[in-house]
Formats: sequence, C-alpha cells, structure tokens
Amino acid sequence: MSVVWRRVLVVLFAVAVLAGVGLALRDQDWSVLAQLLHPGSVPALLGAVAVTSAGLLCGTRSWLLTLSAIAGPVPARAGVRMFFVGFLGKFVPGRVWGLIAQLRMGERAGASKAQMAGTYVVNLVVVLLTGGAVGMLVAPVLFDEGVWWMLVPLVPLVVLLVRPELVHRSAVLAARVARRGAPPSPGRPRDLRRSIAYQTGSWVLSGLHVWVTALLLGADPLPALPAAVGGFALAAVGGTLVVFAPDGAGVRELILVPALATVLPLSAAVATALVSRVLTLVAELATAGAALGVTGLGGHRSPAPSPSLRKESAA
Repeated sequence: MSVVWRRVLVVLFAVAVLAGVGLALRDQDWSVLAQLLHPGSVPALLGAVAVTSAGLLCGTRSWLLTLSAIAGPVPARAGVRMFFVGFLGKFVPGRVWGLIAQLRMGERAGASKAQMAGTYVVNLVVVLLTGGAVGMLVAPVLFDEGVWWMLVPLVPLVVLLVRPELVHRSAVLAARVARRGAPPSPGRPRDLRRSIAYQTGSWVLSGLHVWVTALLLGADPLPALPAAVGGFALAAVGGTLVVFAPDGAGVRELILVPALATVLPLSAAVATALVSRVLTLVAELATAGAALGVTGLGGHRSPAPSPSLRKESAA
C-alpha cells in the first residue's frame, strides 16, 4: 500500500472515530458536568481522569500479553499502535474496522491474520470474564448481603489464573457460536495468566473514577466503592456486547445507574453515570492520542518482525 493511501485511510479512520465520539456525547447533559466543575472539585476530577488512563494502560498491557501468548512477542511500539488503533475502533459502529486495521498492522509486524484474529477473540474473552468477576463486587449493595460477598469475585479470578486454558476453551466456544474458526491455542500460558491479572487491575482502576464522582455528589465512601467499581465493570461489559452503539452509548449508563442508585439518590446516580461517560472519553482519547503520537502512527517504516514470529510464519 502506498504512503498516500495509508495516510488517507488514517484520516478516514480518525474522522470515523471522531464521529463515533460525537454520537456517544450527543445526548449528554452538560449542565451536570458544569455543576461539578468548581475549584474544589478540579483536582479530584483530574485524578479520576489519571486513574482511568492508568487502567487503560493496564488493559494495553493485558492485550500485549495476550498477543504474546498467541503469536509471540512483537516490537513494543508496533504492539502499542495495534492496540490503540483497535481500541479506537470501538467508537465506530460495528467495531470491525479496528480489527481490520489490526490484522493489517499485525501482518506488517510478522503476525498472521489467524494469530491476530485469535488474539482479538481470546482478549475479548479475558475482558468479559474478568469484567464479570469484578462486576460481582456490586452484589453486596444490590442484594443487601454481608461484606463477605465482596470475596466472591476472587473465586472465578483464581480459577482463571490456575487454569488459563479455560479462557481458550471459552474463546473456542464463542468462535463456534459465531461460526468462525477456532483461535490458535496460546503457546505461553504464563503470559495469559499475566494478561488476566493486568485486565483485572484495569477494571479496578478504571472504576475508581466513578467512585470519585460519586463522592463528589455525596455518596458514603465505603458502600460506594464496590458499587462504583463493580457497577462500572458490569456496565462496560454490557456496552462491549452491544456492537451497534459507539462505545456502548446509552447501554452502559442503563446498567450503571441501578448500581449507583443503591448509594446515591436517583438523580445523583444518573449524574454520576453521565459524568463517567465524559471522564472516560477524555482519559481514553488523551491516552490513545499520546500513545499513537509517541509510537508514530503515521510512520513510514514498518517494524521488523520479531524472530519468533518469523519462525512461526515460516512454519
């Protein structure tokens, strides 16, 4: 592909992402955010954006480890570019465009289409399983049960860490339901375990911005923590499954509000969910833009495939 066409595709993809972001923000009540923006709350809101960015970087690391488990290590700069291009694809309805770009970029880095598609499916399973597990933190506040219920998420997470092959089996089942080829079996179980751990950390960090916002609106800190972190994880998982909505717009808020309503008045819970949408968008776009800028998205030179990938391709 010529440099000119590559630049044209980059521009078109960027325009599509911005359009998706616009759709996700279209129905936001900006007056709610304006009420929170005062000198006393700015440090807390900036901290919420920073911790969300940290959660996204943990998710980046998780994806890179999944890619390493499936295809072998790739150059760090190439891997980061592939992740964030695919990540930004969630803002484009259908969400296949980011994957298509990843397939192309993966080939340039020495990974086959089957390996890249397998990475996508296995990583999606890791995201959904860990998100569902962390989402169980909301059980004590939803069902008015004891604090010991907060230990329940540890059970599926420990099982996944001890038996990471269950992730691949789930991915094979998902591929079969979708009538797609089974993803390649991970050749590096240790990397898959680390991927699970990093993605779990990503959910916890990413949910803290909801907790910070809830505190600003008057929530009690201790009950609000599991409601915010668990509720956000469940909401994000639900939004991920609804592929026709850019970044799960509307769906995520619909799931998050009931969890927050257990620790906040309904109006404040709705406000927290709306502010969460804005804060996550700011963090995600800033982090993705910085990462792509540092790694040189529009660079002319392709990274050389790693030796391990070249050997697998030859095999």
